[in-house]
Amino acid sequence: MAPVGPRVSKEEFMNALSLNSQDPQHEMYYRAMRDEAIVIYNHLNRDTSHLVDNIRADPNARPPFFWHHIRPDHQRWGIMEIWRNAGPLTRPLFDRGSTSGEYGPNWVAGWLLYSVFRSRDVRNNRNRRKGDGNATADDKKSKQAEETTPPKKGYYDPVRNGTL
Repeated sequence: MAPVGPRVSKEEFMNALSLNSQDPQHEMYYRAMRDEAIVIYNHLNRDTSHLVDNIRADPNARPPFFWHHIRPDHQRWGIMEIWRNAGPLTRPLFDRGSTSGEYGPNWVAGWLLYSVFRSRDVRNNRNRRKGDGNATADDKKSKQAEETTPPKKGYYDPVRNGTL
């Protein structure tokens, strides 16, 4: 079973584990593994101690944090914690992810943790960007502010304007 990188689709991830996303039993395994990753995601978002130095020093840094804001050694710790604390249902699937290669120490736990961070990143959440009615009050306020703010003129600077 070849490991897959953190940016592949859920379908590719499940195929790499010999799971079928159309099978309700396999989907149950996926949800259980994801729930275990969410526990660690929540831990990494409790405070700023897990952040890279320049983000941790920012007094405005507030959760939820982005994956790339988490210190690499804490990312690795999170991956190992997911694997260590896996329940009896998910343990065999996490054990399949053990690797010393590029996606080590465990590509299954790594994919899931990265996926949880990515799915909670407002910049990458299509539904929140479209305003599907499930937006939070903060999302609605920021959208209203965007609509009432006149468009900026000049050039686009990714550092000044942010990135999408």
